[in-house]
Amino acid sequence: MERTRQESAFCAAYLRTMDPARAAEETGCPDGYSMLRRKTVRERLERMREAAAGQLRRDDVLRRLAELAFGRANDAARLALRPGETDLKGLELSAVSELKVTDKGVEIKFVDRVRALETLWNLLESGGSGGAEELYQALEDIAGQMEGGDG
Repeated sequence: MERTRQESAFCAAYLRTMDPARAAEETGCPDGYSMLRRKTVRERLERMREAAAGQLRRDDVLRRLAELAFGRANDAARLALRPGETDLKGLELSAVSELKVTDKGVEIKFVDRVRALETLWNLLESGGSGGAEELYQALEDIAGQMEGGDG
């Protein structure tokens, strides 16, 4: 029964973050990647994705694209400049697309912000009732979330 509860919590966290390590950390699982290898977890994720598919809204996509386009890089810079001193818990790394640790240091690649902006613009131009109002609302939401961080 406990395993089922843990798998369910992991799946919910994974679908929210799309990051197995972060989902494992949030739910107390030892390893997110090993959780994803479990057949029961994959089946549960599929059921949850199907249920959530109807819940994904255009506003969610706009908000996430705005986060990618306008997200802060402070935590990623802190990690790159002080790799051994930085506690990974609580870092905002959603703008990071790739991270490599080499003998020379830490290499961080960020998401393509211009591409995120172009995609956001195209979505807003392609229809929907709000247009610029939707962008403005998404940006306000992002700003409100960022004010709460220490980034």
